[in-house]
Amino acid sequence: MFSRSKETLFGLVTVAVVGALLAYNFVQRHERRAENGGGITLIAQFNRTDGLREGAAVRMAGVPVGVVADMRLTDRYKAEVLLGVRRDLELPDDSAAIIETDGLFGNKYIELQPGGSDDMLGDGDRIAYTQDAVILEELLTAVVARAKAARAAAEAGGHGGGGGTPAGDIMTPAAPAAEGENGDADADAGGGGPAGTAAPPGASPFPSLTD
Repeated sequence: MFSRSKETLFGLVTVAVVGALLAYNFVQRHERRAENGGGITLIAQFNRTDGLREGAAVRMAGVPVGVVADMRLTDRYKAEVLLGVRRDLELPDDSAAIIETDGLFGNKYIELQPGGSDDMLGDGDRIAYTQDAVILEELLTAVVARAKAARAAAEAGGHGGGGGTPAGDIMTPAAPAAEGENGDADADAGGGGPAGTAAPPGASPFPSLTD
């Protein structure tokens, strides 16, 4: 009986904590919208916005300047994001909106990179240049695939010398020649003995022109 009551109490506490977190998140979003009440709305279109959420921060040079006010799907299956930014923010019309990640596994946010134009964006204008979110799983898959391709190319190049011995290995000793094949050459070299025997002292290492 005591065990069942303990489990019930634990469940109630868990529900209360989750409810408090949801309420805090809800209040934070409304506070951000209230702070941005006197701002302007800019529109940015992306091919994909994986991980980006409504209420996410909009930053410039790392400083918060607004929030993601709304996200919707266009008739061309693009992600259209409404950015609520400060009214006093002067953003050139050739600026870019980039979906970034706060740290390696942090939340997504939008970083604004100002351009160099003299004309500024106004309320309801579109940001012409955008960059989609980088998917960590796809990035890791691409890195692994390139590593495998480089390893396969290295292994194929290592076996290109033939005979199981890498090409150009000067430390590998040469196979001894069969008896009789190099007899004349040995004689010409003045060695008379087995292949590889040094010439006697004082003898010329080169064959005689009169032989």
